[in-house]
Amino acid sequence: MPKPFVQSIHLDLVDNPSTEAEPIELGLRSGRRALIDYLKRLETNGVAHAMLQLGPGPRPLLEVVEELGTAVLPALRR
Repeated sequence: MPKPFVQSIHLDLVDNPSTEAEPIELGLRSGRRALIDYLKRLETNGVAHAMLQLGPGPRPLLEVVEELGTAVLPALRR
């Protein structure tokens, strides 16, 4: 069995939760639903840890972090 690995993802989380994922340099721009699906697929493929890199974007950083904590992380719990 292969050892799990870490995936680093540059993330631009947009306001609309239904926005489909689109690739950007070293990551993706998406709404939270597509992000959740993407992270679940990574886990299925053996990724044990995902590092989300949040850079400057159109949304306030605190708003993005709050959405990750209240909507994305709970959806990934087993």
